[in-house]
Amino acid sequence: MGHRFSQTRYDEGTSVFWSIRSVRFCILTRGDLFPTDHGAAVKIVRTAEVLSRVGEVCCIVTDDRDAYWRFVDGRGERVAYPHKLRAAEEWPLIRGGGRLAERLLAKFGYPIEEHFLYLPIFDPSWWMRAVAVGEVENIDVFQAEFPGYGVAAWLASRFKGDSRSSIVQHNVEWDRLGEFGHDVSRIRSIEQWILDRVDDVIAVSADDKARMVEAGTRAEKITVIPHGVDLKRFGWGVGVDVRQRHEIALDAPVLFFHGTLHYWPNTEAVRFIVDELIEGLLKTIPDLRVIIAGQNPPEYYEHPAVVTPGSVDRLEDYIAAADVCLCPIFAGGGTRMKLMEYMAAGKPIVSTTKGAEGIPYTAGTHLLIADDVAAFSAHIKTLLADRHRREQLGAAARRFAGAYDWSSVGDALESLYKGKGRGEDWNAKFAASVQEPIDAHLPEMRISSKPRTMLLLINQGCNLKCSFCDLWEQFENMDVQGRLIPLLDEAVAIGTETLVITGGEPFLHPDLFEAVAAAKARGMSVNITTNGTLINKRWDELIDSGVDSLSFSIDGMPDTHDDLRGQKGAWKRTMSGLRRVLSEAPEMATSIYFVVTNKNIQELTAVYDLARSYGTKFDFWPVNDAPELYLTTPEDKAAWRDAVEHISMQDLEVAARAAYYESGLEYHAQQTTPVRCLGLIDQYGVSYTGDLLPCCVWGGEGLVVGNVFETPLSTLWASDEVQAHREKMYGDGCSVGCYNHSLYEFEVATGESFRVEQK
Repeated sequence: MGHRFSQTRYDEGTSVFWSIRSVRFCILTRGDLFPTDHGAAVKIVRTAEVLSRVGEVCCIVTDDRDAYWRFVDGRGERVAYPHKLRAAEEWPLIRGGGRLAERLLAKFGYPIEEHFLYLPIFDPSWWMRAVAVGEVENIDVFQAEFPGYGVAAWLASRFKGDSRSSIVQHNVEWDRLGEFGHDVSRIRSIEQWILDRVDDVIAVSADDKARMVEAGTRAEKITVIPHGVDLKRFGWGVGVDVRQRHEIALDAPVLFFHGTLHYWPNTEAVRFIVDELIEGLLKTIPDLRVIIAGQNPPEYYEHPAVVTPGSVDRLEDYIAAADVCLCPIFAGGGTRMKLMEYMAAGKPIVSTTKGAEGIPYTAGTHLLIADDVAAFSAHIKTLLADRHRREQLGAAARRFAGAYDWSSVGDALESLYKGKGRGEDWNAKFAASVQEPIDAHLPEMRISSKPRTMLLLINQGCNLKCSFCDLWEQFENMDVQGRLIPLLDEAVAIGTETLVITGGEPFLHPDLFEAVAAAKARGMSVNITTNGTLINKRWDELIDSGVDSLSFSIDGMPDTHDDLRGQKGAWKRTMSGLRRVLSEAPEMATSIYFVVTNKNIQELTAVYDLARSYGTKFDFWPVNDAPELYLTTPEDKAAWRDAVEHISMQDLEVAARAAYYESGLEYHAQQTTPVRCLGLIDQYGVSYTGDLLPCCVWGGEGLVVGNVFETPLSTLWASDEVQAHREKMYGDGCSVGCYNHSLYEFEVATGESFRVEQK
């Protein structure tokens, strides 16, 4: 392989940097990365993923003597070391070097429980592995996570001769150990010597940079790049499942904290919650529960109101179950990844000043600060009593976290290694990019039913001919470059976080995945609602697109589905596409949508059970605006009620919506009053012609309130005309003929009925 630098190396005395074309990275770090269930592991693995997308490849070398990890385009595989290297690691002198390293660490004052983080300073087997991977993979940048791995990074880069070395400081390690009561005078000297040797130092906060500068590291070589957060993961958890699993009532207030619980600052946080905070809260909130998740929970702090599930696979579900998240950290450094995760999930947070250190938040806007038990308790009580305040804080927190997606961290690292932005504070840059959305006067005393969502009718035309739909009758596509991309910028300006692409059949649009890429580049989560028959035809484009979720329309078992969809074999092709996504792209969320008619009501439970067997989500509602398909006979009504009862026994969210499903029969009997929803508030629709609507009832008379191709969306959103329509939908309801999940979302968000009582 040829080298990828147009100049040989960085000259510390000048401003000459490398010009990167296609870089190969190597991270040197701790070995406890998989499962990725603690903060350091998340940070390191996500960094490897983004670096492998920024460059050509990113390897991870750990204390594993048999193999290293190799990431390409965000995906990793374990690669065995060459046989000669593996044999060399067993030489007596090399193995003896490891034992000598242990003795040296003890002599210099490193605590024995943390020797694994510092062995590479003295262990020759570590140096050999770093050098070997540097040669085998032709590495250009060796990035040490924690200073203990800096010696191996520095030696490997010098052996290569044309490579660069850096250290990422998760904390200022000697300060952290000093806070725990250790004598750090010699530790500080060793680590300062290492920091002086590498080409770059990366701090995660301005506070940590200041500490290193005070200790003697040159300010110009320290770049502040904070930890990121996986925005796609958080905000979409299923908290109901967590409450059910741990026997917590759906209406019980829940507090949440997580971390590696044997790590002393987190252990101290648990002590604070149990010994100082919880008893006072229980006096006025007796049904309060606290979930504390993470490795090695301290059993000596057990409490009847505290749930300790240990390390959890789906952290997002546990955060979703919480009403308020806590960060009572009183020691340590760096930035708290848990805080960014809470923010990304849109949760209100109460933190200590130390817990929020390094994050340029605005107190009272992005989170609440308390440094003693009285203030902590007061903030929690206020938030639990005020749903509107919780929602307000959570929404602001999620907007703030939007600037810290891991892709932004990758951009900062790429810039640093290209020689741009060295010595700067990227944390401050990220925070400065957060913009409050353009908004209108919205109804008070409500929470968001979901992240603000654009329902996009990207085309008209379909390869099927459903009996309850007329969008297949002619073909027309929205212009992505000229129309949609400018619209997406406007959508971001009004706070849109989710794009739902529908049609017609979206997979017939030739530029569908260009639209997806544009939305993802703007930080949106993207769902495509599809009949699923064209998945295999456009498989490669789908997999490369970054689509977050797919919703498959399935309306019965094979014969019934094909009859309703107007094409023989449609069910088989749809299921083929669904099964392929589940087996080959399991990271892509899937759901099945079922439109209930008098032709398929007898098969509703069968399709639900099928979805459950596949592990995919399921949603259903009565058919809209198709009287010939309504459930009106006693047999159909009985089948509907039986199906709802069957599903409710296995799905608590369906059980909670029992009244909504019963009202569906009134809708089909054409006995309903106008219905209320959060159209033009939490959701809005845009058609391929640019019409702005409150929903996806594309042909509804009187619903269009402007055209985004004629007037910018941000202008329309704040206009008097749209505000009047918004208030009418919220107050007087809509009589167009709609009955779907937007209605029960209204009740959850407002606590009011979606039905308007006739006077």
